[in-house]
Amino acid sequence: MNETAPAPDQDTANDPVCGLEVTIEGAQHTSEYKGQTYYFCGRGCKLDFEDDPERVFAPGYTPSM
Repeated sequence: MNETAPAPDQDTANDPVCGLEVTIEGAQHTSEYKGQTYYFCGRGCKLDFEDDPERVFAPGYTPSM
């Protein structure tokens, strides 16, 4: 499991693009990638992720706003 993906018992997850904490329940911006659900603070971060998800998982990538 990727470190940005939430554990099954967590209430929040970190947006993998910007690093903000997102409440899982009722999250409006989510994306599935390689069988894992990721949660985003907003539409822009979701679209950035979906455009190039491997960039987020590349060594040296640092989430930033």
